[in-house]
Amino acid sequence: MPLHLKAQQEAIFVNATCLRKEIEFEGLFYQPSDYEEKIKSLTIHPSLFNIINQISTTEPYKEDNSLMFFTDGSKTEMGTGCSYCAFENGRKVLEWKGKLETFHTVFQAELMGLKEAIIRASQGNEITKIWTDSLSSVMAVLDPHTPHQLVRDIQSLLKQNRNILVRLIKAHAGYRGNEEADTLAKKSHHGRRCHESSKPSMRTQTTFTRTVFKKMAKSLG
Repeated sequence: MPLHLKAQQEAIFVNATCLRKEIEFEGLFYQPSDYEEKIKSLTIHPSLFNIINQISTTEPYKEDNSLMFFTDGSKTEMGTGCSYCAFENGRKVLEWKGKLETFHTVFQAELMGLKEAIIRASQGNEITKIWTDSLSSVMAVLDPHTPHQLVRDIQSLLKQNRNILVRLIKAHAGYRGNEEADTLAKKSHHGRRCHESSKPSMRTQTTFTRTVFKKMAKSLG
């Protein structure tokens, strides 16, 4: 990227995301509300961060007859979305998929699938395992200092529902539940959009950079 465009991009970024000010460039307006504002203050003190006991990245997957959820997120040229499905006694008993915005990242999609599965699983009282193949999502949830609101939502849900356990599963290893969730996520661009109150509504810094660069290139011909 040419140096002058890089400087303009940084100026727009600082105004919109750090100073939280609306800024105009070449007739295009950038609203601070459209971009993610990372949270600095802790909502869970590290000494009280005991959801670590509900999360494991090392427990081997084993099929049984209990209710188990599988989640996934997907971002392709066709769109971005997330999903979950649940199996009990060897049969699929639940499935859900939600469409996200094109600017959402696959990381956000993975987290949304996990969040929606926790919300659904919280309707029961039995011990329920939720399997995800997203290591980055699990590691984010294990971080008491996370600046991401979506991750904090998941931490809060786990804290309120001690019967829900999050587990890491190997992707594309032939596990039926994982493969089903993967298929659902890839089809989610045909489904309903996630509810506005639950989906991540803001662009990240990465998508900000892409958006600004494309708009600059277009405006400058």
